[in-house]
Amino acid sequence: MQLPRLECPYQPSVHPAADQIHENTVEWAQAMGFARSQKHIDALRDSRVGHLLARIFPATADMVALQVAVDWTTLFCCLDDRLEQIHGAVLVAAYLRTLLGVFRDGAHPQLIDPFAQAFGDLRERMLELRVPNWIPRFSSCVERLFQAFVDEAKYRAAGVVPAFASHSRIRQITVGLYTGFLLGELTEHIFLPPDVLEHESVRALERSASTIVGLANDIYTVEKERAKGEVNNTVLVLMHEDGLSFDDALARTVQLHNIEMREFERLVADLPSFDEDIDDQLRRYVQVLIHFISGHADWARSTGRYQPPGDGGAVR
Repeated sequence: MQLPRLECPYQPSVHPAADQIHENTVEWAQAMGFARSQKHIDALRDSRVGHLLARIFPATADMVALQVAVDWTTLFCCLDDRLEQIHGAVLVAAYLRTLLGVFRDGAHPQLIDPFAQAFGDLRERMLELRVPNWIPRFSSCVERLFQAFVDEAKYRAAGVVPAFASHSRIRQITVGLYTGFLLGELTEHIFLPPDVLEHESVRALERSASTIVGLANDIYTVEKERAKGEVNNTVLVLMHEDGLSFDDALARTVQLHNIEMREFERLVADLPSFDEDIDDQLRRYVQVLIHFISGHADWARSTGRYQPPGDGGAVR
């Protein structure tokens, strides 16, 4: 399938250390043990996750924090792949509870598991960055992400295509941007007051950015997911719910993406003003959201992660 051209008014830029941070994260995944076989290592290298984060944080000078962000995203992508291999929502939920305990509470898992080791490693490295109250806040975001993973697993295990409204709500979380937004505190040293982060205009921007990237991701992955029987994809949901052909459902998903992109632009233009310092911090935060949108679109065309099975892509 030829990837359709999606509307995006924002131009991407790339951190000059993209190659190095990506090679570092491949080596880290090997050291943690969740990239073992040469096939998996090659697929991870082809996925170019480091190049995605190099587009999201293209100007950061804090290379330690940037590598933490890259390694978290690599772990997120590989965990997403791993969960699709666990049959049954109950087993998925139990496994994720173990990982959350390791990250949030510093617990030691009962079984040796490379993903648990990776979560423990990231916990320690995040603590070393000394951002106040970081682990509890990030853990709450991860817990919300894990619950959405379980919701997807329920549909997958039952072989039931979710309703569009349910899928949209879940997909907005499982695309993983909310944890990514928090990473901006580490890499960009952006610290907005809670009342600003909870302001409806900021929340609306976050929802819109997550929806845009979720729709784009579903468009880019639909051929591969359709081939393996996945049900959690907007294109497949529209085919089932509205009785559309594949081409019509794909076109409708592209249309939804482009409508949401225009809504995002409107929300950016309508942001309220707070005070000079907060406005500067908020401007930098909005730029992170913009980089997530433009960076994902640009990265998607260069990564092996979105190739269909048999085309040499990664294992998602």
